Amino acid sequence: MVSCARPGRSEFRPKRVPACLAIEVPTKVTAINEFIVKVASRCNLDCDYCYEYHSGDDSWKTMPKFLSMDSANYLAFRIAEHCREHGLKTVFVTFHGGEPTLAGADRLERFIEIFLGEARSDFLIIFAIQTNATLITDELCELIRHRNIQVSVSVDGNQKHNDLHRLDHRGKSSHVRTAAGIAKLKETVGEQLSGLLAVMDIKTDPLEVFDALAQYGTTSVEFLLPHHNWDKPPPRPGDDEHAYGKWYFEIFKAWIGGRNSHLDIRFFTHILSQLVGNGGIYEAMTLAPITLLTVNTAGGYEAVDCIKSTGSGAHHLGLHVKETSVSSLLTHPAIEVRQKGEGQLAPKCQTCRFKTSCAGGYYPHRYSVANSFNNPSVYCSDLYWLLSEITTHVKALNRHA
Repeated sequence: MVSCARPGRSEFRPKRVPACLAIEVPTKVTAINEFIVKVASRCNLDCDYCYEYHSGDDSWKTMPKFLSMDSANYLAFRIAEHCREHGLKTVFVTFHGGEPTLAGADRLERFIEIFLGEARSDFLIIFAIQTNATLITDELCELIRHRNIQVSVSVDGNQKHNDLHRLDHRGKSSHVRTAAGIAKLKETVGEQLSGLLAVMDIKTDPLEVFDALAQYGTTSVEFLLPHHNWDKPPPRPGDDEHAYGKWYFEIFKAWIGGRNSHLDIRFFTHILSQLVGNGGIYEAMTLAPITLLTVNTAGGYEAVDCIKSTGSGAHHLGLHVKETSVSSLLTHPAIEVRQKGEGQLAPKCQTCRFKTSCAGGYYPHRYSVANSFNNPSVYCSDLYWLLSEITTHVKALNRHA
């Protein structure tokens, strides 16, 4: 029988790891403050670029369809334990999938109650959800509003753009449902609809995509590079080694010139921040310690789950919330390597002029069977070109300001 103990009940406590098996945490570590919680392992869409289902990693097939209340209780305890050990006052919990709204509003509400019950008033939990917005109900909107959940929606542009990759399991368009979900969210939860997540397609017109995304009326848009690596390189029209950089640069020039300038584009904001000597704000391109952790529907810990796109199995940590504390993960090689700053960079990246702003590119995009993650990004030529062009462009704008 699955335990549905309410949060904070004294009879419910996970097993402690025996001292002889505990991993000693070094003095200089950065605590985990963001938890990607897989509440559903299945999705109602069948996007062909999805790392979860189309990367050669089939572990999702053996996962429970939903996170259990037992695992949620263990995880809530582990998060609270970690926060108290490290004096954290704020943590982020993002409901992810698959498609997290498949879990339903009632189940998500119970998860939130469990997490808040363990947190008590010791630390703040900021909840978020990443969704395709095709299953937005009145009940979900009420939950989002009541619990102040930040919502990000995956959509690649208008129907023409979205239908290139984001179809359902019958091969039908998902765009009408997604657009309706975005409209419902905008109407009912307002600014809690925090932004859009779009995967770029090199065959599309970048400004057409940019304008289409701006039409949804959110305050931020994030453009993601498709998940490729050195063993599965991205397609390059005309063998253009700067094709992806040029796609981004068209949007940058328009945006910096005032087109859809109300949108925060984190990728560009990160680059501009770096150019004026401030710290990086973009997990995909930073030397700052990565402080996020994924938990799957079985309650297993995973490194950043986009590593699944490599098909290497490197995201599997082989540890579970029932037995293992979050702090003990900080010296696990898969976690520790992403806290090493320059020490995690390939030799070529160590001497690059854009070392701090690019930081080797996104970790999964560095992978090869031959060298594991000890490579520059497979998009290195694009990123170097793009950063060079943005630097030159901004300097020219400043001269004429």
